Amino acid sequence: MYCIFFTIALLCFLFHTTVHVLEHFKKLSEHEAVHATIGISMLLGWFSYFYISFSEFPAVPHAINHSGLVILIIGIYLFIISHAKIHKRMHSRKGELVTDGIYKHIRHPMYLGEILMLLGAPISGSSLLTLALSPLFIIQILVWRYFEEQELMKEFPKEYGGYRKRTWF
Repeated sequence: MYCIFFTIALLCFLFHTTVHVLEHFKKLSEHEAVHATIGISMLLGWFSYFYISFSEFPAVPHAINHSGLVILIIGIYLFIISHAKIHKRMHSRKGELVTDGIYKHIRHPMYLGEILMLLGAPISGSSLLTLALSPLFIIQILVWRYFEEQELMKEFPKEYGGYRKRTWF
């Protein structure tokens, strides 16, 4: 069962990465149907990842499990507040670089949140195999970040350079 859910998670993340790469090289245009498909695949991917991370709960929780839960919660929090900020901006002042709120300190808090979730879930669920495989998913997120940085440099050539120097990740 582990292999099936891991494969689902990996395929969903690979699909998302492939779409980012194709969009970057102008082989695929941005389209609502594509982004809806990405959203569905990522929900399925995250569900699968959390399933494999928590499929075997430890009999007695240890401090390490609790620290994993803290990392997971911080990751979820970063993801939610950054997603809410971007979503709000997209519907109010489309076209501006987001540099306030959490984005004042972190350029990619959504990606950072995802990385923290990828680390926190298997630590919390005591899944060493999932934790060992997490770098595969983290590398994909770093690829997404790279292509997003390239797009933002093109879209906001003056603002983004300065913003990039004064923020982290």
